[in-house]
Amino acid sequence: MYIAGWGRSGTTIVDNVLNSYDAVFSTGELSYLWSRGVGMRRRCGCGETFDECPLWQKVLSVAYGGRVPDPRHVIGLQQRAVRARHTRSLLNGPLPADAAEYLAITARLYNAIAEVTGAGLIVDSSKTPSGAALLSRMPGIRPYLLHMVRDPRAVAHSWTGAAPPPETRGGAPIKQRPASSTVHWVVRNAMTERVAGAYPQRHLRLRYEDFVAWPRPSVRRVLDLTATGDEGDPFTGAATVALRPNHNVAGNPGRLRNGEIELRLDNRWRDARRRGLWLTSTALAMPLLHRYGYHLRPL
Repeated sequence: MYIAGWGRSGTTIVDNVLNSYDAVFSTGELSYLWSRGVGMRRRCGCGETFDECPLWQKVLSVAYGGRVPDPRHVIGLQQRAVRARHTRSLLNGPLPADAAEYLAITARLYNAIAEVTGAGLIVDSSKTPSGAALLSRMPGIRPYLLHMVRDPRAVAHSWTGAAPPPETRGGAPIKQRPASSTVHWVVRNAMTERVAGAYPQRHLRLRYEDFVAWPRPSVRRVLDLTATGDEGDPFTGAATVALRPNHNVAGNPGRLRNGEIELRLDNRWRDARRRGLWLTSTALAMPLLHRYGYHLRPL
């Protein structure tokens, strides 16, 4: 199952909750495996650096034997053939050579993950619509799409205070201005809706706000969609969940958390002092606000 949407929309926590079920394995943002994992050897969600994580090293061995693709070559394929602007061409018609090669490399990776983990459902939270489009063309699997949406004003607020990746000591925070974040939110969600057409009866839209308000029923919808059992249900209360350790190859800093946590909605963006932020974000996102059930004025 591919999780698509714009950053700071709750994909990491949903990913980690799903990973805590017996039949589910979460890869995190798998599209970054070649750059941040194989290339830069950043930390896996388990805490080990990628090159020291036994699970990922076994996955690479099963997928490629002793000939793991050069990460620079794979990153080049991604940049030439699997960017946002390629989404439409990836949905229909013959695949360009670079896209076909990248698809073959990724298919071997997915198959190896399934073999090594024994999971019935693999969750990839890479978020990009182009990645979701390409997954719909992968032979031998039954792909699903989870479209995560969050109020664009909350997303914009989150981007203004984004923390640096925990594995980069002294790294600069990754921030975006409200206007930039909201434009990306509109474009990314509109493109994800287009891609959903390639997943007939196999896609679901989930608002982050609904997930936090009704977490277990929300997750149940995902499990039902994918015909996945709920063995090992991690919920310890209506709004508390015991997260299992994960092997997310990339994602926001929350991927490194495990143990019991409480799910709470961050409403700091509603503060009157953030009026400029929500006015800007509301104006730019207006075409999709009502579509996703968000009010023009914060309640």
